[in-house]
Amino acid sequence: MAKVLWVLKAGNKLYSKVLDDYPYYVEADLFSDESLCTCPLGGNCGHVSAVRDAYEKGLYFDAGNVEPRNSEAVAWSYLSQVPRLALEVTIAELFSSLKRDESGSESAMLFLRALRLVRETGAREYLYPLGEALEEYSSVFHDYLLVEKLWKAYEEVKNTLEKEPL
Repeated sequence: MAKVLWVLKAGNKLYSKVLDDYPYYVEADLFSDESLCTCPLGGNCGHVSAVRDAYEKGLYFDAGNVEPRNSEAVAWSYLSQVPRLALEVTIAELFSSLKRDESGSESAMLFLRALRLVRETGAREYLYPLGEALEEYSSVFHDYLLVEKLWKAYEEVKNTLEKEPL
């Protein structure tokens, strides 16, 4: 099932990132059936429908009338203003990437982003699932020096949050 991570409205177009078997990017015109999706169908697919549904429910950021050069960067500028939402999006992306990231690079970046957001929001409830995910990552990429750095970052966030009162 597709999970819409974010929707950005710019003029009469919607831009979005959707998680499915892989992450897909969607562009859809609000006033026509024209759409583009980076999935194998290329548009007019379930990903486009999910984005339109999210938009109709009011789940989008409005960027005004300027067409964005990088819709994901613009969406993240909005998400960063709501750290808890940014954390939820990051966690969804992380767990998706763990299923398909053969190099471990994208997952590592998402771990670091998630840990920064956990620290910023004080969201202790994410420490256990992140620890479990990091165990899985470590078993796959056990020979990466990066694994040690990720564990160190995890422990630092965990220790910081344990010192803070509830």
